[in-house]
Amino acid sequence: MCRNLPSYPDNSATGVRARRQYRFVLLLSLLLCLPTTQAIELPDMGDTSESYLSLTEEYRIGEAFMRNLRSALHIVYDPEIESYITALGERLTTNSNSQQHFRFFVVDDPAINAFAGPGGHIGINTGLIMTSQTESELASVVAHEIAHVTQRHLARAFEAAKERAVPTAAAIIAAIILASQGSELGEAALVTAMASSTQTGINFTRQNEKEADRLGMTLLAASNFDPQGMPAFFERLYRHNKAYDNQSIEFLRTHPLTLSRVSDTRNRAAQYPPPEAHDETSYLLIKTKIEVLSSDDSKKSIAQFKNRLENNLSRPDIARYGYALSLAEGKKYNQAMREINTLIEQQPERINYQVAAAYIAYSAGDFARAAAICEENLKIFPHDHALTSLYSSALMKLGDAKKASALLYEHLRRYPSHPQLYKALARSEYQNKNLSASHEALAEYYYLMGSTHSGIEQLDIALKNTQPSNRSAIARIKYRQTQMKKELEAHE
Repeated sequence: MCRNLPSYPDNSATGVRARRQYRFVLLLSLLLCLPTTQAIELPDMGDTSESYLSLTEEYRIGEAFMRNLRSALHIVYDPEIESYITALGERLTTNSNSQQHFRFFVVDDPAINAFAGPGGHIGINTGLIMTSQTESELASVVAHEIAHVTQRHLARAFEAAKERAVPTAAAIIAAIILASQGSELGEAALVTAMASSTQTGINFTRQNEKEADRLGMTLLAASNFDPQGMPAFFERLYRHNKAYDNQSIEFLRTHPLTLSRVSDTRNRAAQYPPPEAHDETSYLLIKTKIEVLSSDDSKKSIAQFKNRLENNLSRPDIARYGYALSLAEGKKYNQAMREINTLIEQQPERINYQVAAAYIAYSAGDFARAAAICEENLKIFPHDHALTSLYSSALMKLGDAKKASALLYEHLRRYPSHPQLYKALARSEYQNKNLSASHEALAEYYYLMGSTHSGIEQLDIALKNTQPSNRSAIARIKYRQTQMKKELEAHE
């Protein structure tokens, strides 16, 4: 709710270019590198005598992967959506018995897709979330991607790629360069370069997909999701893709799906007992929020949710929540607050409603009320990402930037790689007239967004605004600047 999503579908030149770049990013994810707007970073893969990449090396590559990804794609930074997908992922990984660290994030794209990157980074498109019909269906895709990570499929793919001839590797790098310039030739060149080993790659991928299905379903059952969610979702994708000549679903281009594979998942799911009933309200609320934020017509959105509410076309609590959010998007704040208060009276412990109330108050310019709602609920939900983010913003509006900075520094200990928190910290420290700290925070923001050159420039400005007597700050800034410069040099 802190960042509106563009409308579906985006058929503008920018949207088409972004989707083309996104497809290329996913094609290259198994090669552990991405095109950037500044330079092409090809991380050093470490000791090639290892059978696979070590977890430490994969983590380092994964961090570079995410910085590149943030510069290439529209990542959703809405705190509620982030928290939901992280909680869903962690519910599954708790049962994976893996030492791998996972990070889950949502990509603002209507295409039906999800992917696993190096270092346990798993991305899920808004389009896939909206296409799922139950939480178990969504969880089945996330579990499948988790299995790709735990089984080291990316590391295995890299080992297989290293055995290719040098001309093929050179062609792949050339394709990356072409794609980084926005050329469609890049994608075509990559396909041509890999044509000689196509059959081997397909067989390898199909083997991985079956293994990910099997282990993913085990995770589903162990996490009290319905294993039937996997074959139900796969079967719907398969039928849809067949109807449109195998061209419409991005997920199936990187995750080959056959009728045999659908049948295998259906038979395997039948071997598990039905799961215990669980509340899907959080899932439905997040889908509703994405739907509201994806609309570029607030009047139409208001009318749709009002119709659902008045005609019992969906659960009344979900319809009312969508109605309240749509009213807020349409700047009808008083009416929106009345609707959300009705929900709070019915279920005061539902954090989504409390966050919505704080957001509506903030959007209406009642920063004191927004801060009070956040402060009170943080006593019940300490360290909640959405409440903390809203609270810090409200505090800055109220002129209490010192308290906002203290809150953000503490929160960053839990989210040390979150660019938007650094951006907020830069604003609060600027209000505090602490220019050195403000530019330090802005440097981290740019670095995490894939703009290391800009990060180094911000550290230069931070040094100029640091008192000569503050030797510890000067040493810290210089050390961080050296780290960034070394990283740049390693990829030049």
